[in-house]
Amino acid sequence: MFISKFSIENWEGNHNNGLLKEAKNWEEIEAAIRGLDGHRKTLVTLEAEDETHMAVGGGDSRYFVYVTFDNENFHYLVDPSKSDNGEPLIVGGQEGMYPARSCVDLSTTLKAARGFAEFGKIEKSVVWAQDLVAEPSIAK
Repeated sequence: MFISKFSIENWEGNHNNGLLKEAKNWEEIEAAIRGLDGHRKTLVTLEAEDETHMAVGGGDSRYFVYVTFDNENFHYLVDPSKSDNGEPLIVGGQEGMYPARSCVDLSTTLKAARGFAEFGKIEKSVVWAQDLVAEPSIAK
């Protein structure tokens, strides 16, 4: 396992009752990602040493995923068949507008997450864009 720990956010109002767990196997990480509901559980972060991490946000069939190895350059999972029109998505307990092409399905999300969690690699069988969006705009 490449990652050493992962966190799961669990929001109640504006309070995060999440937890940080030691990464032991892929199955528990997959269960955490599948548990994202887009309302209370809106972010799973897979962490390695230093600044290296993957964030998986959203839930309920739409996910926003990025990987960084230095916390300066970011690679975003995308669905190139979708537009850049904004879609509301809750990530990290906050609703923001994300490009539709950045809202990917569960199957794609799990492929990307498994490659990163187990090997620390950007999964080649899915599509990535670099520095696509740094911050979502806050929905009004």
